[in-house]
Amino acid sequence: MAGNHYHTDGDTIDYDFENDSLYFFLKGANYLHSVNLDNVIIDFGDDNYVKGVEIQNASKRFGVSKSALMRTCQIDFHLDVSEEKIELNIQITLEIRNKFTPKSMIATDANEFHLPSGTIGMSCAVC
Repeated sequence: MAGNHYHTDGDTIDYDFENDSLYFFLKGANYLHSVNLDNVIIDFGDDNYVKGVEIQNASKRFGVSKSALMRTCQIDFHLDVSEEKIELNIQITLEIRNKFTPKSMIATDANEFHLPSGTIGMSCAVC
């Protein structure tokens, strides 16, 4: 499966202020399994597409206040998978003081989950 590319467009962004958890997902998609990569939980559906992504401790991960995360306008998720490692890149766009402000995070880990090699992406916008 080397070189495969999967992309999903999410339709919902939700932020849990109390638990500091940012979640974006595709409503109604079949759920098959989850992978926890450095406190980012990636939910997979059929054919290894991304069904949803939960970012725990989101305000700390992106270096912003919890109230800023309540105004998340767009999220772009990119996962590069090889046999040896997984590299995760998430960029969010927040509306802060009437300006669109991008923030990003990167996480890497060994591919202990045996995900097939390729690129997996998901985008979600609500603005």
